[in-house]
Amino acid sequence: MKSVVAFITAIVTFFSGCFSNIVDTIFFPESPQTESVEFAQNLGNGWNLGNTLEACEMGSAEKMGLESEIYWGNPYTTKEMIEAVKEAGFGTVRIPITWAQHLDENYVIDEEWLARVKQIVDWVLECEMYAIINIHHDDTFWLITDKAHEENATAVITAIWSQVSEYFKDYDERLIFETMNEPRVVGCDTEWSGIPEHYEVVNNLNFAALKAIRQSGGKNESRFVSITTYAARCETEPVSALRPPDDPHVLVSIHCYYGTAHRSEFLDCEKKLTLIEKYEMYKILRDIYRIIIKKGYGVVLGEFGWTDRVNLENLAERAEYFITTANKFGIPCIVWDNGLDFRLFDRTTHILEFPDYIKP
Repeated sequence: MKSVVAFITAIVTFFSGCFSNIVDTIFFPESPQTESVEFAQNLGNGWNLGNTLEACEMGSAEKMGLESEIYWGNPYTTKEMIEAVKEAGFGTVRIPITWAQHLDENYVIDEEWLARVKQIVDWVLECEMYAIINIHHDDTFWLITDKAHEENATAVITAIWSQVSEYFKDYDERLIFETMNEPRVVGCDTEWSGIPEHYEVVNNLNFAALKAIRQSGGKNESRFVSITTYAARCETEPVSALRPPDDPHVLVSIHCYYGTAHRSEFLDCEKKLTLIEKYEMYKILRDIYRIIIKKGYGVVLGEFGWTDRVNLENLAERAEYFITTANKFGIPCIVWDNGLDFRLFDRTTHILEFPDYIKP
């Protein structure tokens, strides 16, 4: 009898394994093995140093110094903080940066500000992680993605990336440049959805930034540069409107705060994850694969997250499903941590407060 049970168990196990492999093949097809796709897959999941170097007085003409780093309530970044991120198992640190209040009237970046960016980048690289630096909240200053402002935006984005590229031209491929964060027309009725005009301008600005980076020479000639969709949206229309350049070292950065108009309405984590929610998450990621990755471009999910810090079991379930599904499509996920409602780390003690929420 025992031998019969063992035989049946073996058969069931065999066919279950076959079924699982078939499902993975059908629903998680193998990604094209281009340099871009393989590079993205090697990044590992990551962490955002949010509300820090991008902290600013939005829309103000006043210049800020190094104190802007703590303007939104977070402490100054330390090497110990970055080491704690590494210890937690993350492979990449994304460093959002606002440049507007550190520029002079000729768009020249303050040297002290560049040096501070360099210091944090160096800490990340010393911890053997990848570092991503970008242009972040400049959309409330000069980065307005409509035709009326395109000429000025092109001039400023070219100036910034020309200087940043020159400054970091000898850094190896572990430093990634992300052209823009969530480029959009702030305050308009279609701020978070965009219109074809806005999509076109974002494409043009991605090209302008990439051109400035490549022209700086050195290791920037083949550095991986991440471009983005309008407002970094993950929906089919803005993703389909993106025009990646013919460049083997280009990635695409997309954000996904699932269940939100942007960040105004979050999923109800009081409830267990449903099959419908799973399918919706899967569909978003599948379409990103179909539209971008299948064409040979690696995708980085530059931001995602939930604010619920009460229903941690349900939150962890959502995060695990989302990250696992994204990774099966070859998409690394970089969790948003602003030190406040999205926080993972206590930035003073360097303790990972919610280890069950995010498991890199």
